[in-house]
Amino acid sequence: MPSLLIIVSIATLAAAAAQSGPTSNAQHPMLLLWQKGNPGNWTRPDKESSEKSADSDLLLVKNVSTPTLEIFKSKSAKPGAPTVMICPGGGYFIEAIEHEGWEIATRLNLAGIHAAVLKYRLPNRDTNKPQEMDKPLHKVVLQDTQRALRILRARAKEFGFTPDKIGILGFSAGGHAAAVTSTAAEASYPPIDDTDSQSCKPDFTVLIYPAYLNVENTMNLVDAIKVTNSTPPAFVVQAMDDPIPIEGALAYTHACHIAKVPIELHLFPKGGHGYGLRTHEPGLKTWPDLLISWLERM
Repeated sequence: MPSLLIIVSIATLAAAAAQSGPTSNAQHPMLLLWQKGNPGNWTRPDKESSEKSADSDLLLVKNVSTPTLEIFKSKSAKPGAPTVMICPGGGYFIEAIEHEGWEIATRLNLAGIHAAVLKYRLPNRDTNKPQEMDKPLHKVVLQDTQRALRILRARAKEFGFTPDKIGILGFSAGGHAAAVTSTAAEASYPPIDDTDSQSCKPDFTVLIYPAYLNVENTMNLVDAIKVTNSTPPAFVVQAMDDPIPIEGALAYTHACHIAKVPIELHLFPKGGHGYGLRTHEPGLKTWPDLLISWLERM
């Protein structure tokens, strides 16, 4: 069961999310990624909204056009503690901002690890007009992840972060975004200010039940993900009964092994998909502790 601190923190954040537009408070500052407008003036035609899922009572964000970065600074962090930028999942349709965002950020904070939750732009993949669908789907998401990493480094001194210990964690589709970000050869947008002089590559990668990593029915990574010896160290978790094929996680692990990139893989027999911290499977419940141990050794 989560502690009272976690419950109170999540309830407070959920109330803030119900308000329109980016919000900020002293505990969790909210940063806009693109102060002068999105690259290429990209936007969705529909208004951003939040709602609870009908079947599992999860808070979901839809139609994101204005990306934000919410800062979760740990009060118990030691000097040199890592910072984890979290990308919630949702199939690039929605973002599970609560259980794949705020909850894991709070859990990391309690362990002395800084965090930030990225609410990235959602591509237009829910249109019934294929010619209007954004391709590739991760294009605007990659712009947001790279910009967010640069902001965290540019403002590291302000927040007390260590600029060379800033990594990325992604759930499901957010895991795909994290893998693409970690293997991108260059920036996905032209520089707009001094912030963009910072590196846009994470220092480490965490993939939790990642989606869309492999070519269907193969052990080959998709073209957008090219692991090299400059790819950051990685930590991967997935359940064997996940409807998302484990071949993606295995393909990424194998590619890192071939490139001599350190990687830690944890496969569990049961657990399904989309559990975040809420799984009841005895073995799978240990994944946050395994991750924290790995981060402490970074």
